[in-house]
Amino acid sequence: MKNLIYTTLLGSLILVGCSNETEETTVDNTNQESTENSTIDSTITPSEESNDIETFMASEDSPEVSSEKDYQEYYETGELKIEGDYDDNEARHGLWVSYYESGIKWSESYYVHGIKSGHSITFFPNGKVRYVGEYADDKQIGQWSFYDEEGNLVKEEDY
Repeated sequence: MKNLIYTTLLGSLILVGCSNETEETTVDNTNQESTENSTIDSTITPSEESNDIETFMASEDSPEVSSEKDYQEYYETGELKIEGDYDDNEARHGLWVSYYESGIKWSESYYVHGIKSGHSITFFPNGKVRYVGEYADDKQIGQWSFYDEEGNLVKEEDY
C-alpha cells in the first residue's frame, strides 16, 4: 500500500515538475516569471486548489497525518523537523521531507536505497520555492530553476 502511495505521489510531482505550462492542478498562478519560451511558476501550493495561498504550509503533512514514517525528528518545540522511510538496509528510501520550525516545508527529496533519485524541491522560510530540479544516481540532472524570496526566477542551469 505504501509503495502505491509513493508511486502515485512521485508520478504527480514529476508531472507537475516537468510541465512548462500552467494547468489547473497544484500550481499557484499568482507569481509567474516569463521566459522566452515558457512560463515558470515560482510558488507551489498544497493539493487542494487555491490561488490565494502564497506559502506552502506543512499542515497536511503534520505528525498526526504522517505518523507511519520510519523516521521522524522533532525540534525542541515539538514541531516536526524531518521525516521519511528506510529500506531494509536502513538507507533512505522514498520521499523525505524537512520542515522549518515554523511548520513550513523546507524541502522534499526522493531516494532510492539511499541515493537521491527523482524530484527535489527546496523552499524559503516564507514558503516560496528556492529551487527545483531532478536527481539521478545522486547527481543533479536536467534543468534546475532557482528563485529569489519573492518568487522571481533568478537563473536556470542545465546539468
